[in-house]
Amino acid sequence: MIKNHENNPEIALQAKPPLWSLNFIIVCLSNLNLFLVFNGLNATLPVYIEKFGGTTKIAGLAMTSLTVAAIMARPTTGWALGKYGRRKLLVCGLVLFLIPSIIYIRMIPVASLIALRFLQGLGWGISHTAISTVALDVIPQERMGEGLGFYSLFSSLSLALSPAIALWLVSQYTFDRLFIICTLLTLCTLIVSSFIRYPKVEMQASDHKLELLKIADMWPSIVIFFMVFANSSTISFLALYTIDLGLTEKAAGLFFTTMALTTLITRPLSGTIVDRIGQKGFDFCVMIGAVAIFIAVFFLVYTFQPVHLLIAGLLYGLCSGFFQAIMLVLAVRIVPPGKKSIANAIYWTAVDTGVALGSFSWGFVAYALGFKPMYGFTLIPVTVAILIYTMNRRKTKEKIETA
Repeated sequence: MIKNHENNPEIALQAKPPLWSLNFIIVCLSNLNLFLVFNGLNATLPVYIEKFGGTTKIAGLAMTSLTVAAIMARPTTGWALGKYGRRKLLVCGLVLFLIPSIIYIRMIPVASLIALRFLQGLGWGISHTAISTVALDVIPQERMGEGLGFYSLFSSLSLALSPAIALWLVSQYTFDRLFIICTLLTLCTLIVSSFIRYPKVEMQASDHKLELLKIADMWPSIVIFFMVFANSSTISFLALYTIDLGLTEKAAGLFFTTMALTTLITRPLSGTIVDRIGQKGFDFCVMIGAVAIFIAVFFLVYTFQPVHLLIAGLLYGLCSGFFQAIMLVLAVRIVPPGKKSIANAIYWTAVDTGVALGSFSWGFVAYALGFKPMYGFTLIPVTVAILIYTMNRRKTKEKIETA
């Protein structure tokens, strides 16, 4: 019977456990709510700071403060999730994330807001790492790639909608209205997440040592660091680049809209591919993503018309959906089940660090050389990421196929 299932993909597929359980739906909704608040505040707090006496440099500290705190919190959280359980860490993180939003309603001074953003960053690092680990727990192992693809769609959906909605709210009403809505959304996340039925997972040993991963098992996170480091240049500077080219702001919006749409389509697809064909699926997705990013940079460097930005956005979306999306699947498949929470935490730490360092570093390159050379230089970390994947794929092939 087992042999027949293996030789008949249709029967094997039917035998797989369902993905869309009530647990998975609750986790996805919790993730959506959390990201709605996160992205909404990221888009509007710099405006708040400049409006109430801060400078542009100080406004940038709002994101820096949160990112630094999240980077500090994630590795410890990954270990603690295996040590003390998911529920306690998730509730603790959500409470820490909630408290600053409540205080923001009182329209506090800028200096206090920066300090509270650090506290909120700790809450973000803990709660997001926890809810992502719970997602790994509730997604059936046989459908991990597909499940993570759909789970990540809720983050992408939030990124597409939340900043625009938040900016509209502060333009039409007041900041305190925004902060009230953010508070209510976080409270909803606390309530909704209380209905999660946490699967029993293998707990770590009873000692109190802080365990991380072996360097040999961290390479997918290193790959994603270099990819995010490179792609942070588009998030941070594409709008300025289009202005420099003499194009309208709508051209930048066209890029991000196209990128978001192709990412939404390709993320579940790439997850299904790696679930079905294993190592060859990972290789195929990386190849598609790598080719897409090289062509995308070519179009950015030689951009003269909005249609070129549209094509570049399409290709960046393919890279995000195929290359970047499957790295988390790879990161958790090559480690023992008891280390999934740590692998997840290190992956997201790499993402946060790549965004923070990339946004900072590419600004200096653009200032010294201009935007076109800057985008050309982003292919260097992309090439490094591809080389790291190529050098490690054979070492981990057996782990991937038996996971």
